[in-house]
Amino acid sequence: MMLALQRRIEQHLMPTKPSLATSDNNSNSEQHFFSDLITAAQLIRLSWPDSARFAPSSTVADLIARHVATWTALRKNRSPGRRARDTWAAPQGPAECGALLLAADTLLGDRGQDGPALRERIQPLASAAFTRNEANTGAAFRRMDVSPDLSRALAQRSLGFNRAGGHHHARQHVPSRHCHFGIEHIPALAPETWIGAHFGDLTSLWAPGDVWKPRHLRRVVSLKLVEMAGGGTWPQCAVILGIPWVTAQRSLTVLKRNLLPGGQWPLLDTAVETVAQELDAAARHVDFATRRRTLSTWQIPAEDLAALTVGLVRLADAESSLTRTAATALVWARVTQGDHLHSPPVEALREAKRSTKALVSAIGQLQTPSNRKGTRLRFLQRINEYADGLARALDEGRSQLKRQYPLASWRADHPAFAAESYSSSPLT
Repeated sequence: MMLALQRRIEQHLMPTKPSLATSDNNSNSEQHFFSDLITAAQLIRLSWPDSARFAPSSTVADLIARHVATWTALRKNRSPGRRARDTWAAPQGPAECGALLLAADTLLGDRGQDGPALRERIQPLASAAFTRNEANTGAAFRRMDVSPDLSRALAQRSLGFNRAGGHHHARQHVPSRHCHFGIEHIPALAPETWIGAHFGDLTSLWAPGDVWKPRHLRRVVSLKLVEMAGGGTWPQCAVILGIPWVTAQRSLTVLKRNLLPGGQWPLLDTAVETVAQELDAAARHVDFATRRRTLSTWQIPAEDLAALTVGLVRLADAESSLTRTAATALVWARVTQGDHLHSPPVEALREAKRSTKALVSAIGQLQTPSNRKGTRLRFLQRINEYADGLARALDEGRSQLKRQYPLASWRADHPAFAAESYSSSPLT
């Protein structure tokens, strides 16, 4: 077995040899052949004797045990404050070195396989190694330039996310699974259609009138999907989606408090994986990042607002700046599937250290279920229909929205208005 490994090592040392890879995944594994092998060997040593089961024979296990005993004694006897340059050094004896590499190769297994089985083998050893050794051991492993599969397997995770900590190395951004969708395809709030289709086991546990737990769920689902596609800790995922840190933390806290005591968190993980599989299989993805970027400075044109409010005589202050700002926030929230509380108009007030109370109240009056009747309901329906048309325009790559008013929902009420035509208006 050692000779077979030696031959494979020699093959990778010969630059004239053709590529050993036939697929992208194998290409990554072969590119990182040596770094993966070295990292796995260090993990075998640092987690010994937990890693003894990866020694393919008792002779190999004895060689590693002898090396670890000598290596451990040297570490204990080094001078206080002296940097442990020998901590990561290879064994001096070729037999011990071969045994360590052979156990490492056994731990890595088939280089072409996907991550779950590799992670199941790696995680117990990583936990032992990081617990028993210096505090910076975990950070040292994160800095190693290993293959994506091994990086995913090494990552310490908590409730489906890479564990947050003080080290923000690029390797933390390795996605937790192979995805056919990107972080740009994830909205800040998972659409309600996803929740209704896949999270019924969770939402059925909550009171029918509870609007906040489902909202926290939508936010956490989006955070987990970003982590799957782009990696990173949950605070880093929140930044990508434009979610304030404290808001993301609050949503995670609410779900932990409601799901962990009853052991229901695995239901969340399973449902998110189902959503990810559907996104993988989708022929077309919505680019929510482009939508957010395009509408970041957009405000609903005054003539559009006038068209949306025509005939709504009971809508107070229909043409006021507050109504226009509220409509802008609602359109933004529907187009981007984001939280209106973090829409550009609301955030602009916060940055200017001005009160958001009036604006948030105006939005709340339209969105509160008990208020969805009469004039308010019709206005909200028009805003939603307008937003859907704007979303289609953005997805088609149009920088201008060609208005075709009135929309079907209120054409019958105002036939004279149907004859009017409107020129294009830039989305700026």
